[in-house]
Parts: sequence; C-alpha cells; structure tokens
Amino acid sequence: MRFSSLVTVVVASAALAAPLTAPATASPAGPPVAVTEKAGLGDPDHGRERARYGGRGRELADARLQSVLDEVVASGAVGVVAEVRDADGVWKGRSGLGDIGRAQPPRTDGRFRAGSVTKSFVATTVLQLVAEGRLRLDEPVERHLPGRVPDGERITVRHLLGHRSGLFDYTDGMWPGGLVEMHDTRFRRLAPHELVAEANRHEPGFAAGTAGRYSNTNYVLLGMLIQKITGNPAEQEMMQRIVRPLGLRGTSFPGASTGIPGPNARAYVRLQGPDSGYTDMTKSDMSWAWTAGALISTTRDLNTFYKALIDGKLLSAEMLAQMKDARKLEDGGLYGLGMTRLDSPAFGTAYGHTGNTPGFTTQSYTLGDGSRQVTLSINSMPATKEEMQKTTEAATALLGIGTKAR
Repeated sequence: MRFSSLVTVVVASAALAAPLTAPATASPAGPPVAVTEKAGLGDPDHGRERARYGGRGRELADARLQSVLDEVVASGAVGVVAEVRDADGVWKGRSGLGDIGRAQPPRTDGRFRAGSVTKSFVATTVLQLVAEGRLRLDEPVERHLPGRVPDGERITVRHLLGHRSGLFDYTDGMWPGGLVEMHDTRFRRLAPHELVAEANRHEPGFAAGTAGRYSNTNYVLLGMLIQKITGNPAEQEMMQRIVRPLGLRGTSFPGASTGIPGPNARAYVRLQGPDSGYTDMTKSDMSWAWTAGALISTTRDLNTFYKALIDGKLLSAEMLAQMKDARKLEDGGLYGLGMTRLDSPAFGTAYGHTGNTPGFTTQSYTLGDGSRQVTLSINSMPATKEEMQKTTEAATALLGIGTKAR
C-alpha cells in the first residue's frame, strides 16, 4: 500500500548506531498550531467552496474533521492538510506547521509529493492501453520487455498491476544505512533500468501469481511498458491522458528537478528516530521513485482524480471493474489493479491509495459510490508504528464523519 521499505527504514532508524552523524536539524519555533481555515486564506478557491456548507449539523461535523487533523499533529506529525468533498460541498483543514523555521502553517492549496498514489495514475494509463487493444492484461511482460526480469514469460501485466509478480522490491535493498544514507544520497540520479537491476540482484519472493506482495519494482516495469508501447515518456502519457483532461493544475512529475513547483510545505524527516530533530528533505532527486511514486500533486487534484476514476470518466465499466477487483496481499491489505480497497461499517467501501516519500505521507480515498472524497497530506514521515497507525486512522475517520453507514 505504500513504499514498504521507507516504513521499515523509518521505524528501524531509531536503533541506528550512535556513531552515525546526522546533519544539522531545525527545531520547531514553538509548538505546532491548529488552524481552522477561513475564507480566502491560502487558497483562491477556498472562500467559494467553504461557503457551500451551512447549518449547525455541518458546523459540528466540521469541528470533528478539524479535531482529526489536530490529533495527527499531536501524535508527532509536523503539519497536515486535508480536503473532504461530499454533496454538502468542500471542507479544507490544516493543523501544525508547514515550515518550522518560519513557524508558518501549511497552505491548503500546497503541493506535495504523493508517493505511491502515483500507482493509480500508472494503472489507469495501462488499463486505457488495454482498452485500446495495444496491450493485454494476461500477456507476459517478456513479450514487450524481453530479458528485463527473470521468468518474464510467466509474469503478466496483471501480475505487475496487482503486485502478484513475486519480484523483489528494489527499495528494500537501496539504503542499508537507513534514512541517514537516504539523506546523504538524496541527489543521486538513477535510471529505471538501474532500479530493476537492483531488484534482479535478489531472488523473487514467490512464483508469479501464487501470492501477493507489494513491490515498487512492478510499477517501474509498468512505466517502462508504457514507454515501449506508446513510444513516449510514461510521464507524458499520464499528463496527456489524465492530468490535462481533468484540469489538475497542481499535478506534475519532477523530471530532473529536485524541488517542488509552486507553494508547498517543507518535507521533514527524523533521521535517527522519534527523539531526533527534524531534517528538511524537501529538495531531493526523485528518480529513484519514478513511476512507482514520483508524482507531485495537491489534495484538490487527487480528490478530482479519484472522483473521475470511480465515476467512470477515465476507464470503461469493464476496465474499472478489473481495477476494483481487490485481492489480499501478504500484509493483509486489499489491492486491486493500482488501487487499494478499504471496508468499514462506518462508510462502507472506499478505494484509493497511500503514499510515503521522505518528508511526505499521503492518504487519498473516495467512497465506492463516489459520494465522498478525502485526501490528507502530512509533511513529515512517521517515526513510529503508532504514528503510522494514526495516519491510517485519520483517513478512515475523515471518510466516516458526517456520512451515513452504507
């Protein structure tokens, strides 16, 4: 459901040997502050959208939504922004800090690295190619990418999309020194074939199709597949097929840039565990993530994307049904083709994805009937399992508050 190695690195970093020297870190200028958005603050569309809400019941629901964000910051996050959409309108909230040094709250229209949410964009593009007859779900990867991975004749496009290839996750082997090493190599430029080569250094975890295990290698291969089929960069195809048609003005791919265009919160990590100071990793080369997780976006754009996807505006009913056909992975999560599924008595079924990159944690979901979308972005990485759990709880709480059980 996310960059699994990053989660491992974060939790393990607390036990890093003492001799490791972390770079200078910043300390918060006072405690994080909770902020409830007012019309026009930090987002040109906010006043118009917020005014669509009304009534005492809505005000109580808004207060509960805000309390969820405050709890995320209280659990250890630097800052968080969220957007919730439903039939009553659009609610935007924020809590904590977007910039520690300036003691500024995060902007609700700010851009962030969305991590593995990228996978839903990649999967949508691949399924469009399938619908166009340029690719088949059950054909082997070897047919289009000969010799790229071992046992490519048995690994199908469907296996890659659903994390059932058995291929080793290249991110699990890239930073044996943990977050400190990741920080020290943050400007290293990597090509897609180098990422796959790292995966190929390790034995597959299981035979293709016999189990399910999250692996970023699958989505690097899918990016290479998009390029082979179309003759265009994978990023260009996603921009042409999804981003521009939906008017996602805050969504882009970084290319060679190490920064984030437009307004953005700073990205913070605690290199040596929950008791260490915050280190700013906003500037980083994201070539290591590529089509597995380099997307830059906003809460508004991701809500727009998943709403359009679930409403059938990007895929045919047949392709969308394939995408939503979720099966259990080894970690217990339910994963379809580029999309996870959440089930809860509070809201029924939701689809979406999570994402983690150094300094950003993202959760984005839409209810199965399209009636509510929720995206939240935290501008720090969880340093404990408890913090990770709080992030998941926050997303499910935002999905359920003010909705009727389905």
